[in-house]
Amino acid sequence: VVVVYAPWCQFCQAMEDDYATFADEMAKEGITVAKYRGDEDREFVTANFNTESFPTINLVKDGVATKYDSEARDVESLKKF
Repeated sequence: VVVVYAPWCQFCQAMEDDYATFADEMAKEGITVAKYRGDEDREFVTANFNTESFPTINLVKDGVATKYDSEARDVESLKKF
């Protein structure tokens, strides 16, 4: 799972605690949750991580990124993705 963020983004800041909890819980299951600062490389994240705004959450499997389309960013919603 890749979370594309920008440190100045209020929505990214608001989900920080849930992101940390989600990452910890997924790590226990052997799933890596990574953060990628997208505002420094907009062209790359747009092309590779379906990013038009921040935060954007993607499940990456076999090199293919699938965008999380829900606005719900709590731990339980993210786990269902």
